[in-house]
Amino acid sequence: MNHSTSDKTSTADNNPDQQKKWSVWRQGDDGNRFLIEAGLSEAVAKQKVAEFESHGHKQLYWATQSRLEHTP
Repeated sequence: MNHSTSDKTSTADNNPDQQKKWSVWRQGDDGNRFLIEAGLSEAVAKQKVAEFESHGHKQLYWATQSRLEHTP
């Protein structure tokens, strides 16, 4: 059986630790940036951004994917 062509899912997609590497950030009117929450899945991070934006505040909210740390 040849699995090389049938399995197109990356290792990161199968690893729950890799999937929870998203953070939600806020930038205030003064330009200062603050981490709101980290260790989220992409879907949850984007949902939180949408919730914050729906409040109509002047702050800017966004989600970022954290860099993977290399452990020797």
